[in-house]
Amino acid sequence: MMQHIEQERLRFEQQRRLIYRIAGVLGVLAILYAQCINFIDPSSSYAYRAIYALNHIAFAGVCIAVVWMLRRQHIPIDRIERLMLVIFIVQSLGFNGIVPAIFLPSPSAMLIDAIGDDIWFLLIICVLAVHLYDVRRGALIAASVFLVSFGIVMIQLARWRLIGVDAANSQQVISIYLMAGALLGFLIVLSAYRAQAERLRTGYELMIHMAYTDTLTGLPNRRRLYEELCRLIGMADRYGQEFCVCLFDIDHFKQLNDQHGHLVGDQVLCAIAQTALPHLRAVDHFGRWGGEEFAILLPQTSLSDAQMALDRVRMALQAINLADVPTITASFGVAEYLPGDTSESILHRADQSMYLAKTTGRNRIVVDGDVEAGLRYAHR
Repeated sequence: MMQHIEQERLRFEQQRRLIYRIAGVLGVLAILYAQCINFIDPSSSYAYRAIYALNHIAFAGVCIAVVWMLRRQHIPIDRIERLMLVIFIVQSLGFNGIVPAIFLPSPSAMLIDAIGDDIWFLLIICVLAVHLYDVRRGALIAASVFLVSFGIVMIQLARWRLIGVDAANSQQVISIYLMAGALLGFLIVLSAYRAQAERLRTGYELMIHMAYTDTLTGLPNRRRLYEELCRLIGMADRYGQEFCVCLFDIDHFKQLNDQHGHLVGDQVLCAIAQTALPHLRAVDHFGRWGGEEFAILLPQTSLSDAQMALDRVRMALQAINLADVPTITASFGVAEYLPGDTSESILHRADQSMYLAKTTGRNRIVVDGDVEAGLRYAHR
């Protein structure tokens, strides 16, 4: 399972790197477009346009550098994300806050600039902060950036009012920032709620996994197998689907533990789990029943077909090669579902078959019909 999780993590990281590289290229194109608009805009002063031209050049260089870093697999993507967040915050406070407040001539120009892109870029940065950090730290960063940006705007609006500049649009600018702040607050609360829901869901899935998985082998445990057996009995009663139950036990496992230690015994159990699984179908249910005993549920399988399938498993177990460990064998008992069977009755017959396999020589498969013959032989 851990290997599967690691593979999923690596796949997700590659997807993130690809998306960010595409976003970086698109960002360079957007900067070039913004520079063209800045160049042909006659309403702005030369100083204003020069400052933005230098900013566009620097920002485009940053985007190109980030695209290059994303191709370097040894640079953690989390570090790149947080570096970009810092750059975006500086960009927003400097060139969407301080520079416009200094160079724009009136509140009406500030209103147009805010509606155009300033407020949206600010919100994107704040949401990104909540995404990259835990909710508490992200909310603190987002709120700080927003309040500083809003403070810059309020200072400039207050300065305009003091020097007598027409402040007819000041109220609208303030309203826009207040609505953006309310939206940001809602997004932070939503993120906190989502984070809590994710923690609960992850905790629930972890408890389910622990409850139904054998910690040593990673196979389904007895509880899980028992539930699947009850489900198969229900399907058989309703639709007449045949199935078989197999219990198998490792031969001389106690002796192996005594001679080689429990660590080697655990290695044997794990090797059996890894070896048997590829020889079973995807619909079969294979798990650890307890101790050195395993169980296999074979849906839609007759007794003869089950015997052939399990013989392949038996032969595969004999081929396991562990250092200083003798040949591994197992005794198999198989029972076929009969109308009226309960989980206890079919397990009892499979257990009897397995016991007969152990008492008549081990390393063999005994099916349900052989039990009576074996018992008669034993009483002679």
